[in-house]
Amino acid sequence: MPEYRNEPTEFAEPTQAEIRARTGRNIAIALGLVIFLILIAVSIVLRQPV
Repeated sequence: MPEYRNEPTEFAEPTQAEIRARTGRNIAIALGLVIFLILIAVSIVLRQPV
């Protein structure tokens, strides 16, 4: 099935502010994932029968 929409030929270069904002979001997401994984690991360890 052919694609009927036009493919973009020009791309906008992100500004420094946009790059900094994207980097900040990426760091926040990474920290959130790490904290979530630590909480899961701690809960698994604490639920083990002694």
